[in-house]
Amino acid sequence: MNPLPAGPSAGWVPMASHLCPPGELWSKKTLRVSIFITLALALSLALPDRYNPWPSFSAFWAEGPAAGQAVPEPDDVRAGVAAAERALNTDAPKEPGKVATDRSPAASTPAACLQNPGASRTFGHLTVPCVPGAPDGEHALTRFFARLDGTRRGEGLTRLSYFSDSIAAGDKITATLRRRLQTAFGCGGPGYVALYPLRTWHFHTQVGLRLSEAWKPVCPIGHPVRDRLYGFGGISVTAQGTGNTLRLSIKSGDTSADVVQVHFLRHPEGATFALLADGRELRLVDTRGERRAEDRVRVPVPGGYRDLTIESRSAGVLRLGAAFLEKDAPGVVVDAVSLTGVRYENWAAVPADHLRAEVIARAPDLVAFQLGLNESDTGVEENYPELIVGLFTRLREARPLSCLVVGPSDKVEKHAGGYRTLPVIRRIARLQRDAALAAGCAWFDTWAAMGGEAAIFRWYKHQPPLAMGDLTHITVEGGELLGDLLYHDLLLAIAAR
Repeated sequence: MNPLPAGPSAGWVPMASHLCPPGELWSKKTLRVSIFITLALALSLALPDRYNPWPSFSAFWAEGPAAGQAVPEPDDVRAGVAAAERALNTDAPKEPGKVATDRSPAASTPAACLQNPGASRTFGHLTVPCVPGAPDGEHALTRFFARLDGTRRGEGLTRLSYFSDSIAAGDKITATLRRRLQTAFGCGGPGYVALYPLRTWHFHTQVGLRLSEAWKPVCPIGHPVRDRLYGFGGISVTAQGTGNTLRLSIKSGDTSADVVQVHFLRHPEGATFALLADGRELRLVDTRGERRAEDRVRVPVPGGYRDLTIESRSAGVLRLGAAFLEKDAPGVVVDAVSLTGVRYENWAAVPADHLRAEVIARAPDLVAFQLGLNESDTGVEENYPELIVGLFTRLREARPLSCLVVGPSDKVEKHAGGYRTLPVIRRIARLQRDAALAAGCAWFDTWAAMGGEAAIFRWYKHQPPLAMGDLTHITVEGGELLGDLLYHDLLLAIAAR
């Protein structure tokens, strides 16, 4: 190793006499850093969450962690579900495995709502309020329960459309709800299928998706467009030219559908696309028409097929919004609509005419929204409750339906040698609950159902793990547990009619 050069002749410049000695220089740097951190922390307390770049800093002054409850054991929850199903099966079921409730739709309107329009009832972690201003005493889940009664009697499908952020990506939670409800009330098919996988974890457990290269996504998260017409699930695809294909593949032999419904936008230079089942052409659809006009096609499909293909047959503009696979028989359909990064403000920003057209075309009986993880990153908008109430008001104006707000799951930060729930999660949950009850929507307290304070850490430590290492998202097993917890409380509410 060469020795360090010494002296001015070696090219070293002596330190000017007016510069601070090293010790004093370090002290001044430390002081400046300390002042900056102090100001940042103080600012985090003064600024509203919407404008706060360091929302988690305020947690340093929050209350210490409370004693959390034990993680609900999956076996215990499954036993509770079985008991709730047996309680409903007090009468001999007409078909094995079907929930037998000889309750008429009128029975789903509680007298309590007529006597006290501001009343609500709680079932486990599910709160069901009366609908404000409903002349017949309707409660938040009346229409959904009535449709379940109709389905049980053989009168068509009951549709539940479940909108979420990444907490339910990969059909978590929704796959369990679908399986449970279809076992109890009949299988209505896989439901909604997004036509573009924005992330590797965006998929349906029953239906695979393969696209040719020309398709481009249209989505408010990462792929916005000026007209904001993103389709029922917030993801549309567009392409030009012939031979572009989208293939939907049935993954297992116990999954099937008798009909496919495709939503699309018309265009003066719209393309023609074909619907094929295992290569056999079922229908040709011409999408020419008034620019951005909403439309859909519903086509029966033959039994025993494995692949459904959408193929462009002309060189025009093609913009597809969603596909829905259903049975042509009484049963329940659960739409899994998950978008990573989505917030309530994204859905509230959907143009009113577009939202109305998509809801009418899909005709859901219950819409459920589980959002909040992304709001917890940067804080909530000042008008957050109004965004939520306004969204559900517009949904109900499009079609009479029931609504459910599923609260945010737990999210933690390090504190005092351990973990605690982010204070913003509690705030979001409180605001969502207030907005849900004001809108006449049911409310499910996910945070409490998970076990309360810092529950996600205990979910992660559980064997098998119920949460991922980021202490935010859940595993497949965690999704099954959350789905069972929600289904159990819905059963309690059904039984109480």
